[in-house]
Amino acid sequence: MSEPQHDLVSALEADLRALAAADADLERDAEIAERTRIERSTITLRDRLRGCHGSVDVTTSAGSSHSGRVGEVGSDWVILQHVPPGQHVIIAEHLVLLSAVLSVRGLGRSMTAHISRIPERSARAVLRGWCRDRSEISTLIVDGTVVTGLASAAFADHLEVSTGGGATVSLPYTALAVISR
Repeated sequence: MSEPQHDLVSALEADLRALAAADADLERDAEIAERTRIERSTITLRDRLRGCHGSVDVTTSAGSSHSGRVGEVGSDWVILQHVPPGQHVIIAEHLVLLSAVLSVRGLGRSMTAHISRIPERSARAVLRGWCRDRSEISTLIVDGTVVTGLASAAFADHLEVSTGGGATVSLPYTALAVISR
């Protein structure tokens, strides 16, 4: 083989090696992208809320919008803590039931899977604490109705709110969107 032919063959071999390496890179990139899509498909909204370190805006099926930093996340709820700009004091807490959430803005990319050995608190357990404290609450029902009063009792399937003058309203948990105090 002559020198020019040898150079041509060497150049062709180098081109083939470069094409094979580029093909392997593309295949690896495609596999990484597919693994990322598979892993993302296992991440819940709850996981993303747990990993959120800033403020979020939540829109609910009741037509309301609530903003605040994520304080605590349960299996089917999130507490948003409202702190006015420039202040450090929480002036309101909103217990938002995830079943009523239509959209969340401001989540970012962080996420945290739940790995605690301690059982999560239920929304009912949070509300029992608010009842113990006799918290003044505003309850937004999924149809947009608002019931205000004192958190009176958290039963197995409903919340009782004292609305004044000895009157109470019993609200099934399935009808609640947001409870604020």
